[in-house]
Amino acid sequence: MQTEGQIASPTRTGREEQLQFLRFWAFFNVFVCHGEQWLFFKYPTSHCSTAAVSFFFMLSGLVTALASFNKDIRLSWREEGKYLWRKVKKIYPLYLFTTLYLFLYTNTESLTALFDVQRFPGQLVRNLLLVQSWSAEGAFSYNGVGWFLSTLMFLSVFNLPVMFLLNKINRRPKGRLLLSGALAGTLFLTAVYCYLTKNLDMDYWQYIFPPARMGEYLGGMLLGMLVCTLKPHLKQGNTVRIVFTVLEVGALGYWFFMLSRAGSPWRSRIFTWLLPNLVLIGVFTCGMGWASSLFRWKPLVCLGDISFECFLIHNVFSCAVCGRSRKRDTFSIRKCGCVPVLPWYVDSAGTSDSQIPGKTKKSTAVMRALYEKNTERFDVRCF
Repeated sequence: MQTEGQIASPTRTGREEQLQFLRFWAFFNVFVCHGEQWLFFKYPTSHCSTAAVSFFFMLSGLVTALASFNKDIRLSWREEGKYLWRKVKKIYPLYLFTTLYLFLYTNTESLTALFDVQRFPGQLVRNLLLVQSWSAEGAFSYNGVGWFLSTLMFLSVFNLPVMFLLNKINRRPKGRLLLSGALAGTLFLTAVYCYLTKNLDMDYWQYIFPPARMGEYLGGMLLGMLVCTLKPHLKQGNTVRIVFTVLEVGALGYWFFMLSRAGSPWRSRIFTWLLPNLVLIGVFTCGMGWASSLFRWKPLVCLGDISFECFLIHNVFSCAVCGRSRKRDTFSIRKCGCVPVLPWYVDSAGTSDSQIPGKTKKSTAVMRALYEKNTERFDVRCF
């Protein structure tokens, strides 16, 4: 049986390195959408962030499939426990630090609102146990991206049994056909789920609720299995390279094009998030075009290697740049005065002009005006 490290963290030679830069690109989309209020620019559509989250789930499933393709997997409670423990050890230390940091930092009314902290009993415990995504209340609390890890840990419980089953299917005479049918069925059931929940709170039932992400995760697994079976049959040569270069550029163009044409929310889940990511990841996993060669450039791969850590700490960065001073209960203009697109802190905290140093009163007045102008655009969710 392969070790857990082989499944969760493929070796440098066992992974598709061109996907690492796409991982960083997805993180960058999330970062820009979260920081549009203080980065002085924003994307023309907010779907970049939601599509990037869908990309993360699908890529996680695909990486699991690539690393465990045709491996001998033994199923037992002991092996399952060892697998999950190793996975937790990899992601939990940094998450624990960021969560406790934000727990200690969000001790004021303004930051409590920004970081979705209601201070109800057990909220911190839920975050520390990574089960916050099972409730809409406080799902984005403290380190808001923790809901993603909470959902991902739920999905990871199924890694060993699902891959055990998919490897058995792949060894059957018509395994490739069965896998293709399973992928089509997964997409169909995801569409049905989105339609049935369109009148509910879609922010929770289609975005946060852990089972709702099973379609993207399982879709990534099935896509990885299919690529592994098809790739050995692809011939090398300039013609193939040109064809795949066109496909890669087309996949990138399709991804951005669909983001600009988002329709109703439940349809967006399928046509704006899932299908473009499926095409993008599938084409680049083959890695046979010149775009893939470019993305395998070492500096770009290194960006992908640190994207998970950047993903976990970017809310802490926002807090450090834009938060209050913990030494005094006043708005820290020295931290945020140079970022006038963060005006909501001032009014939400009820800070009066008399509390702010004289040199910053003019800046505060400007910030208050910007706050009133941009109130409707501001979304207090961290993720």
